[in-house]
Amino acid sequence: MTDLARTEIYYFSGTGNSFAVARTIAQRLQGTLTPIASVVDRERIESGASVIGITFPVYYADLPNIVRRFAEGLQIEEESYVFGVATYGGAAGASLRSLDRVFQSRGRSLSAGFGVHMPQNAFRKPWEVKSLVYKLAERRTRFIVRSVVAGRRGIHYSNLPLQVVLSPFQGWLRRMTVLHLEEISDTPSPSGLTVEALIPATDRSFTANDRCNGCGICARVCPVTNIEIVDGRPVWRNRCENCLACYDWCPTAAIESDIVKSGYHYHHPEVTSQDIETGRQATRPQSPYHWRKERRLDDD
Repeated sequence: MTDLARTEIYYFSGTGNSFAVARTIAQRLQGTLTPIASVVDRERIESGASVIGITFPVYYADLPNIVRRFAEGLQIEEESYVFGVATYGGAAGASLRSLDRVFQSRGRSLSAGFGVHMPQNAFRKPWEVKSLVYKLAERRTRFIVRSVVAGRRGIHYSNLPLQVVLSPFQGWLRRMTVLHLEEISDTPSPSGLTVEALIPATDRSFTANDRCNGCGICARVCPVTNIEIVDGRPVWRNRCENCLACYDWCPTAAIESDIVKSGYHYHHPEVTSQDIETGRQATRPQSPYHWRKERRLDDD
């Protein structure tokens, strides 16, 4: 059994999937909830928690840049139980292993890793029934909470068969991703750059059409303050994290980009743009829901 007396849940989220999962986990473990964007720029990110959770979306089959920087700067106690939760529309890819490698480079390992399948936010899946996806994600989240309480170790994927099928193609997928990012970031190819190096410039494909009313929501939801409103129009500053928050939270659907399938917009139905806005302090979620109060804890 893990010591839950001091639990901290950190998250990165653009369209709300990871935030929704992190919020539920924090509620049920009665822990604090902290946006990674609010602490990532600190030289040292101190944590004295006995249980630390890191929840994030999977980008291009790997860790988001901001999550990698956060993990590299996180100072934790040797005996702490540290777990990662990857949310994805397809598979976890290399994300959880990459997070583990970051911790291994600093002399320890990730205690546990979990995957949660959520709706795709970049393109429409005609066969996807979102209500079912949310229901299964809720079940999966209960499994994660129960696993953390029990101190379970190792990486636990929610769709292991797909993970196994895709694993041999990780190298090829990375190469194809580099070509794609070079194209949308207007970078001469071959650039010799990695996926991680190309991502900040992908905002070169973002534009605002005539529906833009200068409301500034895009700038407020951006986790890395990459957007400025200049003369009533958004301007991107090439520090993009590829989270699609600006695109998917625009109330007039005024933002266009080559990153997403035109006309498809998504954000989690139980998350608001105010939830995503950056600069918030760590909070204890309202209506804490302790795991023992659940009448039924279904496993996967």
